[in-house]
Amino acid sequence: MSRWAKFWSLTRHEKVLFCEAIILLLISNFCVRVIAFRRIEKVLRTRFNDGVWSCINGEHEIKLIQRAVSRAGNVLPWKSLCLSRSIAEYIMLRRRGIPAVMLAGARFAGHSALDAHAWVDTGLGVNDNRSKNDCFTVVIRIGPAAVDR
Repeated sequence: MSRWAKFWSLTRHEKVLFCEAIILLLISNFCVRVIAFRRIEKVLRTRFNDGVWSCINGEHEIKLIQRAVSRAGNVLPWKSLCLSRSIAEYIMLRRRGIPAVMLAGARFAGHSALDAHAWVDTGLGVNDNRSKNDCFTVVIRIGPAAVDR
């Protein structure tokens, strides 16, 4: 099945989420490459760190957003890093009032190498890769204090 056929087979809501994810991934990829992270972090903390609103069907919406970001990352001609994907997913979740925390961590890999990774935790257990990310020491945490690990 071609990419266009797959796109047109999506529901209207999934198409809107996919288009939003494409736009946010483009912006976040550009920002990660050009702007210092401390400025990106400041914007995320001030603009998207406000209170949590009620979300009618949170778990379903979280799955749709994660799927949209994954699809958008696979369609783009360059590889989207985990930081760019996490920023896009975090913004999409927070815009809908879903409590989410963006985490960035580091771990030692080998003799003198260091691995870094970023991910989003919703606290609802929906596709959260906690066991995969437990080996990283959290360095940066952006999001409401209501979602605790």
